Amino acid sequence: MDQTAWTVDDHLRGCDQGVVELYERFVELVTACGPFELSVSKTAITFKGARRGFAGAKPKKLWLDGYLDLQRQVNDPRIRRASPYTKRLFVHQFRVSAPDQLNGEFAEWVREAYDVGQGGHLGATLRRGTAP
Repeated sequence: MDQTAWTVDDHLRGCDQGVVELYERFVELVTACGPFELSVSKTAITFKGARRGFAGAKPKKLWLDGYLDLQRQVNDPRIRRASPYTKRLFVHQFRVSAPDQLNGEFAEWVREAYDVGQGGHLGATLRRGTAP
């Protein structure tokens, strides 16, 4: 099959300039955590760590939707829905529409999600049971 690959530019086409800036800020937050791979499909831009995908972005015309995989449930107005994904993970669907929503607290969620991408969730039980 000869299919043209979907790109980040395809996702950003037609978006308000403010949404492009929100996406770029989101990428900065992920980049600050360490190396990652980007996987772009027609439905989302997925950020992958050494072990698994941990975050995604879905630019819309007037806001940025996305998700973060966290080991705990977060309740916040930016989180539209948090659902159990596995026994140890919750997928958090977020929506942001202003730069100040991507603040230090949001950056901490991104760092937590990045840890999941590196496999941090796999040893959580073992670390708790380890002697100091």
